[in-house]
Amino acid sequence: MNISDSSLLFATAFYHAEGRSPNAWTFSEQSKFNMYYRCMVVCYGTLCRLYPKAQLTLFTNRELPEPFNGQLKSLAVNTVICASRYVDDTAIKNIFPGCLYTLDVIEHLANQQCDFSKLILLDSDCVVRSRLDDMLDRLEREEEAIYVYETDYRKSVSLVANGQSRASLTLALSYFSGQMIACPITLYGGEFYAFNASLLPKLAMHIDAFWAWMKTEGIKIFGDTWTEEHVMSAVLAQYGGNVHSASGMVKRIWTAAVHSTVDGSESGLPVWHLPSEKKKGFVKLYQYWMSHNGFDKLSDDEFRSLVDKFIPLHVGGRKYPGRSIMLRLRSAARVLVTGWA
Repeated sequence: MNISDSSLLFATAFYHAEGRSPNAWTFSEQSKFNMYYRCMVVCYGTLCRLYPKAQLTLFTNRELPEPFNGQLKSLAVNTVICASRYVDDTAIKNIFPGCLYTLDVIEHLANQQCDFSKLILLDSDCVVRSRLDDMLDRLEREEEAIYVYETDYRKSVSLVANGQSRASLTLALSYFSGQMIACPITLYGGEFYAFNASLLPKLAMHIDAFWAWMKTEGIKIFGDTWTEEHVMSAVLAQYGGNVHSASGMVKRIWTAAVHSTVDGSESGLPVWHLPSEKKKGFVKLYQYWMSHNGFDKLSDDEFRSLVDKFIPLHVGGRKYPGRSIMLRLRSAARVLVTGWA
């Protein structure tokens, strides 16, 4: 099928929240925000190279400072100041300030007259290495289809991830719906969503209904610690459309010294989500983007080679002195904290 790139909206939701970034510590608030701003420029730069006619939008609660604001404008990224009803709700808490902002963006878009047909929401610390044509073709064929990334926690039902487990989410949805859910629901990650714009009002309605129950009745049983991943996992489990796993296109790739999820399958994936590369690989890609006036002059092979050079992936993680001892200590700490080996 022929889908016009101009009918696509690629967007990122970023809320300027105070406090340290859980995945990348910095010495100051400004250095933390600059770290994310560099990621945004790189992410949108990779999208602009592949989809030069697509719509690019940053949803945020305040404009970015220079030079980042100007750099995004050079990539034709539209900055939209979005309300933060879900983020600002004091009834709910979590250790990821601003993570609920995706819910606000969905609500915002649901109340707008959309000039795009398909929405792809992704985190700013993503590198898009190749086009997503197969997925977009399927969205064109299936109006109710949604693509979302499954987390690494799908193998465990009882493992608590940031306050909730698949078991607690399944029980919460059972209470909310008034029907016992037979099988544990899937826990989805929040780094990637793709669906037709026509679904926005329906999704926003489901989110609002679950949120209203969760902050009044659900909180009494399941506590007040909820992330956007928890809410969206419950909503998508109740959603009547076709929810497809994006795991064949997207991967959350941890490259930290003591935690690696690299298994050798990454080279063929169109989207790399790289939480632990904010202060390493993204800095190098950002510097290249500035010194070469973007990525547009690179062929697909040249660009992927550049990413491989700046973000080398090693199966089993990088080797360094004392690594085995560090891994054993980390494993022991995980068992003590979570009870899960």
